[in-house]
Amino acid sequence: MTVGQRIAQKRKEQGLSQEALGEALGVSRQSVYKWESGSTLPEIDKLIAMSRLFGVTTGWLLGVEELAQAEAGEAAPPPDSGGPELTEAQLKMVEEIVDRYLAARQPPKRRRWPWAVSAAAGLALLLSLASLRSDIQNIRSAYYNLDYSINDISRNVSSQIDSITGQVEQALKSQNSLTASFSVEIASADYAANTVTFSVRAVPKTYTEGMTAFFMADNEDTPVEVPAEEGPGQEFFGQVTCALTDSIAISAVFVTGDVRETQTLDAFSFLYTNSLPDVPWPEGDMDRIVLNDEGELWWPGWHCIAYLPNVARANSVSAYMAGIEQAEARSIQVGLFRNRKLLGWLEPCEQPEYYQGAWNVEFYSFPEVSVVPKEEDIFCLAAVVVDEYGREFVYSGIPYVLQQDTLVQADKSGFNAGEPLSPENWEY
Repeated sequence: MTVGQRIAQKRKEQGLSQEALGEALGVSRQSVYKWESGSTLPEIDKLIAMSRLFGVTTGWLLGVEELAQAEAGEAAPPPDSGGPELTEAQLKMVEEIVDRYLAARQPPKRRRWPWAVSAAAGLALLLSLASLRSDIQNIRSAYYNLDYSINDISRNVSSQIDSITGQVEQALKSQNSLTASFSVEIASADYAANTVTFSVRAVPKTYTEGMTAFFMADNEDTPVEVPAEEGPGQEFFGQVTCALTDSIAISAVFVTGDVRETQTLDAFSFLYTNSLPDVPWPEGDMDRIVLNDEGELWWPGWHCIAYLPNVARANSVSAYMAGIEQAEARSIQVGLFRNRKLLGWLEPCEQPEYYQGAWNVEFYSFPEVSVVPKEEDIFCLAAVVVDEYGREFVYSGIPYVLQQDTLVQADKSGFNAGEPLSPENWEY
């Protein structure tokens, strides 16, 4: 079981939702979802809090106890048993602290000099409390050292597993490979035709007289096959051109008689997205929009402003690393949309006095529209962009829905804020 699966198991046993567990730990529901899905690991203080909440050890949550017991040939205790959080030596230390504390509370025998006895008893009590505080600090330090050691062991084990997994995958690839060597490079891209060309070479591991080969580009459209030329050293080479998309796999196909053997050489992701202009998605004061007395959307003039941050997007770096050039924007229009249908274009305006942001941004004022919204309506800002090659796409902003006579952010599929979308499903 993974750490996330263990958290999910104990959460369900406690009858807690992801939101309820997040509230108990002081984190969001999304954080709990990421833990349970395995995309992130909880911090050590959250692991400690969950071990107390679930009644188990941090070692059980991390799976370290079962690993250590498996290596020692011992049976793992059931998770519900919890197990001691402290070692036997630490438990003895706690017993000693309790005994000393109780001894300090025993009433002293009456003497002829009560004030001296009282002073001595007070001094002893102070010394006992000081010793108690020191022992508690020692236990706390030992406890955190224990947690740190468990975390360190978990990291080392994960690192070793990843290393072994990588070695196994590499060995399998080497055994199953049909090529002794190969290379795939981007030769050129034609954005006006929306195509990309790859230069490919491959040397078969086992060459047979009369062998032929061809290269194949498999993307989101129809696969393209191009015959390869044979050169010196039993090397096949050639160029293959296909539609520019965000998922392209290049393969070599070796043909001997009626036998065809295929080897995937390389895969390319987000080439189309990385070739698009550097345009951020629009942001704006959508949460200031409310309903008027007639039930229509209403905004108080200057209070509703949209803006496009003039900052470089990550895809400019990705485009450079991928070996392709990034196009420039020829036109940008920002609109207010309902259910992907245009309500009105926003107009460029001056920076409002209330805006104190530090970014270099372009401002747009909302259009005047009369709309009576429904609960199922989805509103958003979107930038319609046309690049220098005539390619058109849409950058959608965060979607909003009606809730208690105002617009609030919503998590809706199909509205991927910040990602370029095809204009096919938009009306403007």
